[in-house]
Amino acid sequence: MNDTEGKSRSLNRSLICLCAAELVMMINTTAFNVALPNIAESLGAGMAEQQWIVSSYNLVFAAVVLIAGFLGDRLGHLKTMLAGLGMFVVASAIGLMAGNVPVLLVSRAIMGAGAGVVIPMGQALLGILFRGSELSRAMTAWAIAGTLGVPFGPLVGGVLTATLGWRGIFGFDGVVFLAVIVVIHMNVPQASASRASRSLHMPWMSVAMMFAGFTLFSAGLVNAQHGVLSSNAWIPMVAGAMLITGFVLHDRASRNPLMALDLMRDPSFAACTPALMMLNFSMYGIIFIMPAYLETVLRHGALVGGMLLMPLVVASIVGARMNDWIVSRISSRGTSLLALVCLSAGMLTIGVAMWWPDGMAEQSMVAVGQVIAGFGLGVGQPAMLTWAMGRVPVEQSGAGSSLLTVFRQFGSIIGVGIFGSIQSGLYTAGFRDLAQSAGLDPRSAGSVTLDFQQAAGFTDAAGDAIRQAASHAYESAMLGSFATAAAIIAVTLGIVALLSRTAAAK
Repeated sequence: MNDTEGKSRSLNRSLICLCAAELVMMINTTAFNVALPNIAESLGAGMAEQQWIVSSYNLVFAAVVLIAGFLGDRLGHLKTMLAGLGMFVVASAIGLMAGNVPVLLVSRAIMGAGAGVVIPMGQALLGILFRGSELSRAMTAWAIAGTLGVPFGPLVGGVLTATLGWRGIFGFDGVVFLAVIVVIHMNVPQASASRASRSLHMPWMSVAMMFAGFTLFSAGLVNAQHGVLSSNAWIPMVAGAMLITGFVLHDRASRNPLMALDLMRDPSFAACTPALMMLNFSMYGIIFIMPAYLETVLRHGALVGGMLLMPLVVASIVGARMNDWIVSRISSRGTSLLALVCLSAGMLTIGVAMWWPDGMAEQSMVAVGQVIAGFGLGVGQPAMLTWAMGRVPVEQSGAGSSLLTVFRQFGSIIGVGIFGSIQSGLYTAGFRDLAQSAGLDPRSAGSVTLDFQQAAGFTDAAGDAIRQAASHAYESAMLGSFATAAAIIAVTLGIVALLSRTAAAK
């Protein structure tokens, strides 16, 4: 075996190991969402608490990701990535022992920190180990691993929750992440860009402003379920937006910046940031809203509910596999715009399905919407990442990957926040109206899962009436949630097309 073949095999092993880390991490992220109805029943968590369980992960992720890029470019991307994987092992042990929502929040927050390290470091290592056409191949494999993990996670989560309860997910995580740490340590080289004369002094003011800004903004979104104009909604959102703006301005003027904002001068890189944000916005919105619909409203349970998300899985895989073929014909820019079109159309299709009076037709339309959105997720991620990372200098691989990941994670935060608040607000109002017309108590327990649980304490006729009102209210709220999401993605599509005009003209 010559040196070229040996190097190629080594790179392939590295790629497989990095993709394995991405796969199991994304499975962890979305498997947990399927367990939310089970957790809500076990710990008595309402919609707001469920949003915080998901948002604690996303918030800490967003806060840590830039720190990871900062440290990775200075200390080494592989060492930093292994530290992030270790956080998942620690968090899994805490989650296994969680007996209330606050402890569960701590566990999920530590997992968010781990994810905030693993994703940008994995992307940075790919950007260093692979260049040119090989980078596109590597990013496609990475995207397929992540795309598989995101929708496949609910199936894994459904199996674990149905057989072992929601704690089984944490046990699974602990074992799997230990194995991934060993495999990556043995097979991935210590490849890093030059770190000479780069300051290790952490810009803590930037870190504090960013984390506080994201936390306040997310808190406002969660509170918006009681009304966007309520003071506990708009005041935190405005304060959060001001802190985020202050962070950007402060970091730009700093001699030791946390964020590589100079990369945004490239029109291709700048266009990718809102596009990638919409990928996570769509993905996390679907995974947050759909489990309660499939498991509670349709009464399928966690296992079958996870299986009913398989159209999203299959379409995502097909989209990722077709990425190179589509990019070769319409370019990375065209593929990215196509992905956003598919996401918007898929969201609208799922929402419109709730109008359908026939149950079988409704579920078929939901499956069609999943296929359209899933194809957009699958084809979009590798195209957008390759388009953006191909514009990043090697010495800024960690910073560039982290900046892209921050935008993606902000998409996750607003996805859960906007979907959750619109869904909760519309559901509560719809339940009140339907319950009043049926002569029932109009007060909702806080979520469709808790209202179903509450219905179990009534007689058969009254319980069935509560469940019927809750089901119709949730489906009606889904129409509003998914239609709003489709409109947001459509507006972003226009912004991406406008930002990337200069790059397309070259």
